[in-house]
Amino acid sequence: MSIFQHPDMPKAIGGVPGLNHWNFLFLNVVLSWLSNRRKQKLLWEMPRKINFLLFVYAFFIVLSVIRYLSDRSGVLEWYDVINASPPGVVSSINEYLINCFKWVMPSMIIFDGCRNRKQYNFALGSLALMFIFLAFQVVKAMKLGSLTLGGDALQHKALKIISDSVGFHRVNISMMMSGAFWLVFCLKELVSRKHYWLFVLPSCFMIFLAMAMTGGRTGYGTWALLGFVYCLFKWRKYIILVPLIYVAVVAFAPSSVERLSFGFTPDENMQTQETNFEEDGVNLYEVTSGRNLAWPLVWDSIIEAPYFGYGRDAMVNIGLTLKMRQLYGESDSFPHPHNSYLQWIQDNGFIAAFPVFLLYLLFLKYSWSLFRDKSNPLYVVTGGASFALIGAFLIASIGSQTFYPREGAVGMWVGIALLLRVYVERNKKREGKKSLLLDE
Repeated sequence: MSIFQHPDMPKAIGGVPGLNHWNFLFLNVVLSWLSNRRKQKLLWEMPRKINFLLFVYAFFIVLSVIRYLSDRSGVLEWYDVINASPPGVVSSINEYLINCFKWVMPSMIIFDGCRNRKQYNFALGSLALMFIFLAFQVVKAMKLGSLTLGGDALQHKALKIISDSVGFHRVNISMMMSGAFWLVFCLKELVSRKHYWLFVLPSCFMIFLAMAMTGGRTGYGTWALLGFVYCLFKWRKYIILVPLIYVAVVAFAPSSVERLSFGFTPDENMQTQETNFEEDGVNLYEVTSGRNLAWPLVWDSIIEAPYFGYGRDAMVNIGLTLKMRQLYGESDSFPHPHNSYLQWIQDNGFIAAFPVFLLYLLFLKYSWSLFRDKSNPLYVVTGGASFALIGAFLIASIGSQTFYPREGAVGMWVGIALLLRVYVERNKKREGKKSLLLDE
């Protein structure tokens, strides 16, 4: 996953869509899993309510695609306006349906197959290394000198360089790095002091640099918020480092500070009369990157179809993207709401939103329960790591991301798989049963 999106990685071999290295490896792993779980007579141990909510989640994803394919008139009109070829039915099914399940499937395999400590160590180690390799690519592509650029220049450089050299969008990288930092930091509970200094801290530093170079304000805020929570409830002694970290960031990465405060200073150029807050110096258009123009329109459309929404890609299909182009110009014609919560409700309605949002809240509850359980370091690490990845995603969802699983969410879903496995094993121990994972 750390190199899958790289521009040099073939997406189709021999011109055959879907025939690539990742899918070949994926098929190999799935077949091996199915064969070996049958030989080992493994039982599916997912908690019942999680099983049910995951099924409902999948059902609404399928339903949204069916509704989209039954009426794509708005999408076809939009592509006609921008003079581009619309996605075909096959490509839509592949992108909107097959890929959604494909990016979650590795986590289900890990949950089912991760039964002992060796398998757990491999899974957690691979997850951490994926983020570390991604961070290394970002730092290598952006160069340390980018931290001395102005905030706006850093954003534009990251937008081009990270996408072209790493393959993931800078906003996705920012979200992943903000959670990955604390995932790797939590590993200190399992490793020796030597490995803490030689592996954990240097890796955290690399990930922090990568996050700073994305210019992602949400990522900065998410990292700080997660750090505050961890320090407040677990590692209070690290609070004394906050002033030192702030001074170091101001001294060595001024572009990050400038980027974080972008839109809050009184000398920013005000884009529209409606977003002019001259008295307090806040430019809502700059702070939200234009999202304040889209969100009211999205909410109005939700009110018109609150129960079941409009189906997948509703923003474009019901004409809101075209309307924004007519009202605000080409640069502000958002193809999606830039808010995962609004997007899911707009596409699928409040009826679909309740079980899906509840599912993620349960994930947070389970992870926090493990993180606060001091009886086993494995609980702390698993809970802390999964809480960081899920929390980073849910916070970033306010301004980006999507509840339709995609490449950038693979790491989070693997974290969820490890969370559920350890949660199930802890319940076994509490019931007096044997646990290969925890008894080793």
